[in-house]
Amino acid sequence: MTTHIVPEFTIATAIGAVVIAIIYIALTSLMKEPNRQKLSAIIVAGAGAVYWSGGLGVWEFVFGSVMLFIAYKGLTHYYFIGIGWLMHTSWDIVHHLYANPIVYLNPSSSAGCAVCDTILAIWFFYKAPSIYEWFRKSKTDNIKA
Repeated sequence: MTTHIVPEFTIATAIGAVVIAIIYIALTSLMKEPNRQKLSAIIVAGAGAVYWSGGLGVWEFVFGSVMLFIAYKGLTHYYFIGIGWLMHTSWDIVHHLYANPIVYLNPSSSAGCAVCDTILAIWFFYKAPSIYEWFRKSKTDNIKA
């Protein structure tokens, strides 16, 4: 039996993950509803399949199947997309500690993915508002004050 060496999790990995989450949110914010929600649900479904050869055998397919159901529910409720990203966060942590990383060239990529996915989940729990609308609203509020 081979032993799994837990990769080091660095501040650079964490910062990179935060930047990726911000870029994802910025790009997705450009989409109008309901397309933003529909695409986000499809991406969560895909996130359930990225580890299918990640070293946990049949559990990879079980997880992917549950994520597919969550993604289906996410087509009509943002809450489920947030749940899907939190589920993926948990799976990232399991992979960081016990299995293969999401990006084989970067041993700590699963830990970084967990950071990114947590930020995305929080955004989806807020119903994925467009950050551009938020900035416009905040700018208008400041002008009125």
